Amino acid sequence: MTNHKPISRSLQSLVLVSALSFFMLANSVAALADQACAKEIRQQGEQNVVVRLAVYEFETGKYDLAMLLGEQAPEVKRISFSGRETACAYQPLVLQRGGDWGWHMVWQEPGKGLFYARMDGEAWVSSPKKRIADQPAQQVEFQSDGQQLDISWRDDAGQQFSRRSADEGQSWD
Repeated sequence: MTNHKPISRSLQSLVLVSALSFFMLANSVAALADQACAKEIRQQGEQNVVVRLAVYEFETGKYDLAMLLGEQAPEVKRISFSGRETACAYQPLVLQRGGDWGWHMVWQEPGKGLFYARMDGEAWVSSPKKRIADQPAQQVEFQSDGQQLDISWRDDAGQQFSRRSADEGQSWD
């Protein structure tokens, strides 16, 4: 006959506290990683209004790319609609004024590539995103000279790439 002893209450409590502590630590580490990824690009808009391209939490734990107009209680213009579960899903890289019509935006989505879109400055609607590159991009540079736009970057191996638009980002070579 085997003699089984019941687990003591203190041991049960220790196991429960340890499991709870591990769960809380894992959530804290995930939250810190999201905070480290959450970035924004800031520019001065018309009448000195700050305009930001940023990762924005639209619902608890659901993130998308957005333009924010103003500092306190900003007006939010949604750019993406994927509802990603991490703030690291988007990396805003470029926000630059596009003549008198609006804004140029460049961002990276890890594992998906480098993207470009235009945001109309009056209606505050964006064009569909255009994939500029399929691979991860580093050292991204954006240059605008009137109608001509250039985006250049390096891949993980250090090789230089570029794309050009002759019509302010409506089409790319």
